[in-house]
Amino acid sequence: MNIFNLKRRTQKYLDKYDHYAFIWYCGHRLFFNSLISRGKRLWAFNFLLKIKIYLKNKEHIDPFWLFLIAILKILPEIILFPRKLGGRTQGIPLPIAEWKQYSYFCYWTIKLVKTKSRILTVNLLGETLANAIYNKGDAIEKKNQTYNISTENRYLLRLFRR
Repeated sequence: MNIFNLKRRTQKYLDKYDHYAFIWYCGHRLFFNSLISRGKRLWAFNFLLKIKIYLKNKEHIDPFWLFLIAILKILPEIILFPRKLGGRTQGIPLPIAEWKQYSYFCYWTIKLVKTKSRILTVNLLGETLANAIYNKGDAIEKKNQTYNISTENRYLLRLFRR
């Protein structure tokens, strides 16, 4: 059974803490799965554990809450759908589903860290998540840049009909 179908069925019974636990679980699970490369599951598990220890030592707060806040700050609600218009590719702003938001969270954070050093390290990824808590860093800039482009291109919504 898909976890998102389970959430839809039990949505009315969830209180706020359970909702945040669900957000943390989905983000954590997708983040863990995106770290796995070439079947190195144990490496990904240890890497994620080191990130939690790094965040706890840096901020002196429970890593559960730090990771949750970072997820909530980085999650995009609008994505730019590429559409070719007049020989030029334009980004049409469209809202995205909840499950796709978590995928973009993982994709943005890991891709932004890998572009800096081409190697995923605990320090760089921990800094990215810690900076996201304070609305700083590359992931927040990427989200703000996407929103700025979407406000500029919102006139293109009339061209995009499904």
